[in-house]
Parts: sequence; structure tokens; C-alpha cells
Amino acid sequence: MKWIKCQANEENKRSFSKAQEGWGELRNSAGFMGQIGGWNRTDPFEAGILSVWKDFHSYQSYMQHQHDEIFGKSDQGSTYTNISVDIYEKIFHIGTKDITDFFGKGKVLRVADCSVENDKQAHFEQVQKSVWKKGDDTGPAVRRIR
Repeated sequence: MKWIKCQANEENKRSFSKAQEGWGELRNSAGFMGQIGGWNRTDPFEAGILSVWKDFHSYQSYMQHQHDEIFGKSDQGSTYTNISVDIYEKIFHIGTKDITDFFGKGKVLRVADCSVENDKQAHFEQVQKSVWKKGDDTGPAVRRIR
């Protein structure tokens, strides 16, 4: 799973959204499962994009062979002032549905982007497991940064 946050200024919000349409070519990437994004309700100039990949190998292959070409065609680099990208790995599943099922059906996606000190990570994960009551291997997952 890839979590991208971009800052755009007021003049470039519309251009950013239009350039985002150029990423439709991702559909042709082996291992790509889906992508969803939108503007942050509390920071209207921050866009969040969640991209889901079958596995890290598929994502790496895409980055090596396709990313730069799609990025260049979209001209998105001129539409934002700052970007952060984090890659996450699955820790455990929390439900019975594949997260990509929500891409076409959901109206709101809530992402909790948490920073946890290294020495408290194990406790944080344990609490998440107890809160979410670990499900089977077919559902959405709690993830940690790779």
C-alpha cells in the first residue's frame, strides 16, 4: 500500500486534479489493485492518494519501468508544492472484504496516519489488534511503514 500526500496551492488545485486523471494508465500495471484519493477536509490544499498493490515486488517493478513515463505525461510535477510518499506492509487483516471493494462503492475513506515512536510500536500494534479483533486473510489490513 502506498500513501501519497501532496500540497497544492489555490491556483493549482484544479490542475492537480486534472493531472491526476493521467494516472489511469496504472490499470495496465501488473499487480496494481486500485487507487483512490481526494482533498483533505481539514487542509483543503492537501491531497491524499491511496494506492494498493498486490505485493511489494509488483510495486517495485512498476516504479522501475512505468512510473517516470506516466509522471512525465501527466505533468503533475508542476501542480504541487510538496509531496510525501510512504509505503506500508500488512500487519494483520481487520475484516472480511478486500479493501479495493470500497474503491467504487464508498463515499468517504478515513485514513489514520499515525506516527508511533519505535519503542512503542509493538504496544500500538497489539492495541490495534484488540480493537479491530483480527479477521481472516481476505479483508482490509492494518499496515505499518515499510
